[in-house]
Amino acid sequence: MCKFKPYRESGRGFTLIEILMVVVIMGIAAAIIVPQMAPRNDLQCASAARSLMGDLLYAQSRSIALGQMQYVQFNTSTNTYQVLDTISPNHVITHPVNQTPYTVTTGTGSLPNVAINSASFDSNTTVAFDSMGIPYSWTSGTGPVALSAGSVIFKAGANTKTVTISPFSGEIKIN
Repeated sequence: MCKFKPYRESGRGFTLIEILMVVVIMGIAAAIIVPQMAPRNDLQCASAARSLMGDLLYAQSRSIALGQMQYVQFNTSTNTYQVLDTISPNHVITHPVNQTPYTVTTGTGSLPNVAINSASFDSNTTVAFDSMGIPYSWTSGTGPVALSAGSVIFKAGANTKTVTISPFSGEIKIN
């Protein structure tokens, strides 16, 4: 016959005191480490650039799908940009996910340290996409003019990320 030793006599497992000590040590370590995990400006800057890239691609895709101009207008003084379907008067489209006006503000929420440092589309602050997805710079004086250079620069602390729109092709890249 096989005899088994009772659980207590086998010496296996942890006592309640040992488990409590591990929990206390982990709590102390967390209290020391968590405050040192300050917001990472480089990650926030990259996140803002990726978000803008997605919004620009959405406006470009929307212009192709609807067969009409779509606009993205930047305001560096308020750190905002809007996706519009008409200009003069401006009509901000509804965001497809949260069903609010498609206005994005940096420097708040999950990106508290990010600012739109500059937005320049041939020295203008509005980029437009035609029914083929081709980018244009836009002003109220001249209307759409074929884009020759376009970029938006985000800044967070000493970190920057640049979102560029290639002329003619409309390719959007992050540098």
